[in-house]
Amino acid sequence: MSFVEFTGRARLDRRTKSLVKRLSADDIAIIDHTDLDRVSAEELVESGVRVVVNVAASQSGRFPNPGPLVLVRAGVRLIDAPGAPLFDEVSDGEYLSVRGAGVFRNGTCLASGRILGEHDLDQALAEQRGRVTDALEAFAENTMRYLR
Repeated sequence: MSFVEFTGRARLDRRTKSLVKRLSADDIAIIDHTDLDRVSAEELVESGVRVVVNVAASQSGRFPNPGPLVLVRAGVRLIDAPGAPLFDEVSDGEYLSVRGAGVFRNGTCLASGRILGEHDLDQALAEQRGRVTDALEAFAENTMRYLR
């Protein structure tokens, strides 16, 4: 996404599945969703939202997770700001601005995170898939040794 600044109403919900029912393209979605799954990402895309700020890690690396990549490939700016106190400091419907990876209210930075890009997410997903393959091969090898 190539905007310099985006201003919209904050829409907050710790349950992404509930939030997507209230989102529009003019909103800034604020979620708390570790390992943002594919279905939730697709629902966010379908809502038309253009900016998602996650106060958790969208991709923890524990398993291959394509959700964040789905969101970013659809043109949504995804910002991870783990631990940001947005749920305590922002009211639903309040106007906020996003500049870069920062979330601002009336010029005051409320949170700063990291923009997740397609290239980095694609590499991370490939690496995670490789670890699963290695783990399955090690498991199969160990099982064969046990059977012998």
